[in-house]
Amino acid sequence: MTTLYLVRHAEAEGNVYRRCHGQYDSLLTHRAPAQLDCVADRFADVPLAAVYASDLYRARHTAKAIADRKGMRVQIRPALREINMGDWEDAPWALLPRIAPERYAEWQHNPAQCVVPGGESVIAAGERVFSALRELAARHDGQSIVVVSHGSAIRGCLCIALGLSPGQIGEIGWGDNTCVAKLEFSDAACKAVYWNDASHLSEALSTFASIGWTNVKGAPSTAQLWFRGYDPAHDEPLFLDYMRELHRNAYGTLEHFDADALAAQAAACAGADPRAVTFGMLEETPAALVYLNILEQAAPGCGMVGGLCISSDWRGAGLSQQILGQAISVYRARGIECLCARVAEHNERAKGFYQKFAFENRGPVENACGKHFLMAKPIKVPTLEEESALFDC
Repeated sequence: MTTLYLVRHAEAEGNVYRRCHGQYDSLLTHRAPAQLDCVADRFADVPLAAVYASDLYRARHTAKAIADRKGMRVQIRPALREINMGDWEDAPWALLPRIAPERYAEWQHNPAQCVVPGGESVIAAGERVFSALRELAARHDGQSIVVVSHGSAIRGCLCIALGLSPGQIGEIGWGDNTCVAKLEFSDAACKAVYWNDASHLSEALSTFASIGWTNVKGAPSTAQLWFRGYDPAHDEPLFLDYMRELHRNAYGTLEHFDADALAAQAAACAGADPRAVTFGMLEETPAALVYLNILEQAAPGCGMVGGLCISSDWRGAGLSQQILGQAISVYRARGIECLCARVAEHNERAKGFYQKFAFENRGPVENACGKHFLMAKPIKVPTLEEESALFDC
């Protein structure tokens, strides 16, 4: 018999930015290291013969935390990847019912049968991963191993392991980040001892607790944004309202606020990239601005934030992570390695925002409005090839 611990990766960008990340490769969040310590602690006294992982960054680095504690190396298996979400990859979840209402309704209510154009079903992903698990279990007969994979793929696996029909996949529920399933393989049989177990996490470290949930299956529910593009002919007044608020918050005055120059700059950025200036929408209501000054670089490979702002009615509703996720999505697609913002010396609200999301202070910069700090956050996802020395591929 082989004991196989199937682990979901730690908190990753898509989980909290509320974006569809299947095989889109993304980073772990600033909260993930604490989760990784906890899951590594969980396995500290469990004898393991091997640690395996999907080749996606979020899975392989979760596995690395477990393996490092034991002086082992992670063995990479691309077959353990998450479900392929095809045309939906990296889209905000809230956008999908607007662009593909029938398909999205099927994903919500009959996920086992839903296949996004260019993608695969949850069951197909589960079969792919489960086949890999069987091979690994046979290789390590009589031993215990850890395998790190992904949420939807694990649900598909559990559907098979529990002997459920595809239509019963909803009975499995969702597992929190770093949750563990214990599977016992013997001959052709597989027994699921437990699953969706994240008892090693405190509530403070639970991703589900941080974003909230509304049902017993642990499906997270938050206010979720979709992003519409900026039309200078119609949206300039709304854009300038957001920018005035940002200016007042930063400096306590509208001195040096140049509406004409800002409007011209925003129009130029939107003309160069339709995602450079977007409004975060709750249904049909603008709730946030994401303005990226793509025509300026404070340093090579640095993408500048022109302004991130949430409407006062929606502050504290969990939208800050989503506007940050939109900015990262835009700049990462443009090949930018670092997201940067200038923060006025006395703008405590902005300082708190960027510090919360692990931006680093790169030092002071001056302009007509006074002293600022350049805050920076790396957003490049290292490829497996770039990290090949860390893993057994």
